[in-house]
Amino acid sequence: MNPLIEESVIKLAERFQLPERIVNIEDLPWVPFTENHSCYFKPLRFDLNTGTWIYLFKIKCNQVLGRHRHTGGSVIGYNIQGKWRYEGREWVAEPGTFIFEPPGDIHTLVTENEEVVTLFILGGALQYFDENDEIVGQDDIYTVLNKYRAYCELHGIEAREDLIY
Repeated sequence: MNPLIEESVIKLAERFQLPERIVNIEDLPWVPFTENHSCYFKPLRFDLNTGTWIYLFKIKCNQVLGRHRHTGGSVIGYNIQGKWRYEGREWVAEPGTFIFEPPGDIHTLVTENEEVVTLFILGGALQYFDENDEIVGQDDIYTVLNKYRAYCELHGIEAREDLIY
């Protein structure tokens, strides 16, 4: 490649690239995800352009997270602590397990006798279903961002706006 062209491409890329983001997870609060406080999250990134949200998800032991479906894209997970599974599935996510979920699958998450922490990357909405397969609720990047900001405001914590990029 022509060195002058290569240099201009590099400068162009540098001009448009996002800055690095370094977040110490210890600096972020565990925000209640559910009303009954059985699940918490630590937000790591809100990408409002794509609707992708990245967060650590903590679930107390012996919990059942009702039937839900992910829309808008796949879910990527990496289990860090504890064990969890989906009802009716053969696999169990143990520490070190990588999880890929295609969009559209309806499942129920179950934990057992230990607290779980999993890193999730997902886009689109998280829809909640009742026993008649009716949608009874939904979360997406905006509702989760709102939960985070409301929690910070209530507890006198400065919300990290640098998580939105």
